Amino acid sequence: MNFKKVLVIQTAFIGDVILSTGFIRELKKGFPDAEIDLITTPISSKLFTSNPYLKRVYPYDKKGISGVFNSFKLIRELRKHGYDAAFSLHLSTRSSLIMKKSNIPIRIGNTKMSWLTHPIKVPKGLHMIHRYICLLKPFIEFDPNPETELHFSKKEIEKSEQIILNDEKFKIGIAPGSIWETKRWPSQYFIELISLLKKINVTLYFIGGREDYNLSEQIISENSDYCNNLAGKLSLSESAALIKKMNVMITNDSAPLHMANAVKTDVISFFGPTVKKFGCYPYHQNDIIFEIDLDCRPCGTHGGNACTESHFRCMREITPQKVLESIITYMRKNEKYNTFN
Repeated sequence: MNFKKVLVIQTAFIGDVILSTGFIRELKKGFPDAEIDLITTPISSKLFTSNPYLKRVYPYDKKGISGVFNSFKLIRELRKHGYDAAFSLHLSTRSSLIMKKSNIPIRIGNTKMSWLTHPIKVPKGLHMIHRYICLLKPFIEFDPNPETELHFSKKEIEKSEQIILNDEKFKIGIAPGSIWETKRWPSQYFIELISLLKKINVTLYFIGGREDYNLSEQIISENSDYCNNLAGKLSLSESAALIKKMNVMITNDSAPLHMANAVKTDVISFFGPTVKKFGCYPYHQNDIIFEIDLDCRPCGTHGGNACTESHFRCMREITPQKVLESIITYMRKNEKYNTFN
C-alpha cells in the first residue's frame, strides 16, 4: 500500500497521546511522501504545534452534548480532504464511526473496534508504545522504533532556559497532582520529602495544571527558598520543555511521567491503584517505579477518589525515606553532584 493522505485518531488522555508520538514519527518514516493529519483533544493538540511529521491537527472536543455536534462538524471537514487511510489508536466506538462516516476506504485499528477494513490483533502484555506500533507493522518493511518524543518551539526552549538560569544545583521536577485522588502519593509524604531534601544541594520545580497550584503551595509551605511553584503557570509544551532540563522527575502515574520519558529525563514514579500490566509505565533503563505488591491492586483502570479497602497501603507504604534514597542514587551517578560518601 502507498498511502498519500493518512489520518491518525488519538483522543484519549494526555499521557496516551504522548505515548502515540513514536507511532506518528514511524508512520511518516514509512510513508515519507504522505500527508499525515491528527485528531486529538483540544488540550493535547497544543503538544503538536512544532511536530515536523504532521501537516494538520484537528482539536476535537468530544465531551458532553456539544461533542455530538462537534463530531458531525468534524466528519464534514474530513470528507473534504479525501483521506485514503486512517489509523485509530484509541479503542473508541466513536473513533470507528468517524472513520466510517468520513468515507475513508482503509480503516485500521485494534480488533476490538468496529467498522474496520483492517483489524489488527494486538498481543496482550505489551507496553502501550508497542501496542500502537503493532497497528503500523503490517504496512511497513522496517522494524519501527516506538520511542516517544516531543518537539518545542524556540520560544518554549528559551522560556525553560530562563526559568533555570544560573541554577547549578541538582534539579528535581515534581508533579504531585492527578485527576484521580488515589493516584496521588500523599501530600504529607511530599512535605516530608522536601524537608529531607533541604539538607541536600537541590532545587525543586513543581509542575502541573492550574488545579495543582494550591496542592503545590501546600507542599512547598515554608521552603520557597529552594522550591519553585510553576503549576498552572506553564503550557503543556512549556512544562515538557522544563522537564527536559531536570536531572530527574518525581511523578505519580500521570501525564508528566510520559512527558519525562519523551524528553529523556529519568523518572521516579508512584504506582498505587494502577499497575504496570496496563502498559503505561516509564520504560527507560534508569527509571524507578515504586509500587507495593498487594492483593487489592489494581483496584481500577484509572484509580478513584477513595481507597476501596480504606487503608491506601499501596501509597502509604512508599515512604519518603525510600524516595530520598533513590534520589541520592541518581546524584551519585552524576559526578557533578556526587558529594556523598
